[in-house]
Amino acid sequence: MTNNDNELEFLKEQLNAILESSYDGIYITDGEGRFLNINSRLLEMAGYRREDVIGTRAQDLVKTGVINKSIIEMVIEKKERVTITQTLKGRTIKEIMVTATPILDRNRKIKYIVANVRDMTDLIYLENECKKAETLSKQYYLELMKERGYSGKIVAESEEMKKIVQLAYRVAQVDSNILLEGESGTGKEVIARFIHEVSPRNKAPFISINCAGIPESLLDAELFGYEEGAFTGARKGGKVGLIELADEGTLFLDELNSLPISLQGKLLRVIETFEITRLGSEKSKKINFRLIASTNKDLKELVNKGLFREDLYFRVNTVPIILPPLRQRKEDIIPLALHYLQYFNNKYNSHKDLSINTFKYFEAYNWPGNVRELKNVIERLVVMTENDVITEKDLPTELIDSLSNDKFQIIIRDIVPLKELIEEAETKLIKLAMEHCHSTREAAKALKISQTSIVRKYKKVREKLET
Repeated sequence: MTNNDNELEFLKEQLNAILESSYDGIYITDGEGRFLNINSRLLEMAGYRREDVIGTRAQDLVKTGVINKSIIEMVIEKKERVTITQTLKGRTIKEIMVTATPILDRNRKIKYIVANVRDMTDLIYLENECKKAETLSKQYYLELMKERGYSGKIVAESEEMKKIVQLAYRVAQVDSNILLEGESGTGKEVIARFIHEVSPRNKAPFISINCAGIPESLLDAELFGYEEGAFTGARKGGKVGLIELADEGTLFLDELNSLPISLQGKLLRVIETFEITRLGSEKSKKINFRLIASTNKDLKELVNKGLFREDLYFRVNTVPIILPPLRQRKEDIIPLALHYLQYFNNKYNSHKDLSINTFKYFEAYNWPGNVRELKNVIERLVVMTENDVITEKDLPTELIDSLSNDKFQIIIRDIVPLKELIEEAETKLIKLAMEHCHSTREAAKALKISQTSIVRKYKKVREKLET
């Protein structure tokens, strides 16, 4: 045997070792689709013997019903790698994923086709079982919430809101202080009420206090209460404060950022000692409540400016929950619109419906007022629209105008250096392109820049996100 023969035999042994050690099925055909080699794993999947397969054409398997479509024909036609799912009928029916790659000669003719076959049956089964388990988990979760007294008023279709509801449910079972952060109208009080309703305190009062809605001159008396004769005009018999009314229940301080700094120390003492002293009294009273606060401002920034006490900030910020604005959870827009449509139809005894054509306008609009603005728009449409079907002609001008500007959704809340704005826009665009595209080549094509540029820019984006 010559050296060439020995080398050829060695290469053949290596190839067979690679084929037989693979967890996936592998087969090799010639340029016309005739089987040249096939590993044991694929024979096991299909339930065939090697001698029954070698020399036959892969395309003929479709005619005999072994597979439902031929990937080999696709590769011969396209002369490029193809990946598809197939149904393989052997001893049992299996779902398989096949990737076939052509090997071309110097003249660009197909010499061989190498195919990798993965059995997806078990994965698909596990995926279906996981979906069943997830569905059951949601059902049990809803049943448990109903038992806790939850009235079912939260609309949460987006992943962001689902996670927030799940977190809110978990922390409702303990008495830790909670700080709800988010823009005005994002639904902070809805989450606060939800926490109360599914908590062990749900039979006791839920007292909501809007710190921005009570004049500063009256805030002390309203929050802490007063005794008879505490000041000129004080009610006979005195008055129980709102905080005291929350005894055994939940105290919700909405827009805590608006609380005057002169009262923040007094509130801090109540939170720390669970004792309250009415105006004009020297006696303190023990109370027991669960605190939930909300803010539409950055409290840490207010602390740095000296407008909010740092010790109070740390006391209320035990469990922070950040509610995203509606524009960042667009999956919730239509479900919320339909929820409020039903609510106002019931309230005004009407039968209005939204045309499907209106949905794109709702989703394109930026909703600076968040859920509160959406609710107001739906109420206005129910009240003012003459026909039972609300069409795009009935929508407010700002919703109609938003569709033409939907691609960008640029919001500038303050003056910033132009260079910083451009860099931020580029970072978001590059990140979005890489999330939606399958390769840098595809992203470069979408952005109409070179592949070299997208690679360089994406590297900078990743470095920026990691710092």
